[in-house]
Amino acid sequence: MIRSLRGDVLAVSESAVLLDVNGLGFDVLCSRAALALCEIEKQVRLTTCLQISEAGAFIFGFADERERELFLKITTIKGIGGRTGMNILSVLSSDEIVKAVSLADVSAFMRAPGVGRKTAERLCFELKNSLPKEFMARLETVDAGGSKARTQDVVEDALRGLGFSSADAATALAMVRAALGEDFERADEATLLRSALKELQGSK
Repeated sequence: MIRSLRGDVLAVSESAVLLDVNGLGFDVLCSRAALALCEIEKQVRLTTCLQISEAGAFIFGFADERERELFLKITTIKGIGGRTGMNILSVLSSDEIVKAVSLADVSAFMRAPGVGRKTAERLCFELKNSLPKEFMARLETVDAGGSKARTQDVVEDALRGLGFSSADAATALAMVRAALGEDFERADEATLLRSALKELQGSK
């Protein structure tokens, strides 16, 4: 099994790269995240998976082990081969796949070429029962961080609406974070806005 490849990037297409590994050229079908790592004439290391089928032998490339594990989970589902699995990873990131599974978001999977409604429904159902718990835990962490970032954006917009500059708004929120400590992560928009206004008024 070819678990990883390190080599010089000779060519990059929309879905694959040509790697020169010690004088041997390897065509590697890549996920969106893996392609983003590849620059012509630069060296790259890709996590890989070799699959052999009636259609031939293919090397699939991934940005990390997590992507590779997702790919292997996807391609164990009946009717989904390596090409379709890579099509999914070409339109959805690892976190987006896990989120689609957790929300039973069939339409997200249907964005991938070759994935119809029935296949998408099967993906949501079967992956929900087979994905490791740590994948879901990571999703909760990402969602929590994104939610807090959106809350801060709302507060900054409100402060700008009250006539404060973007720099003053950002500085005030930084001061609020320092003052609240761990409570900052649990604070809602109204609490953060009141606290930021106090900081701004106190600095005048």
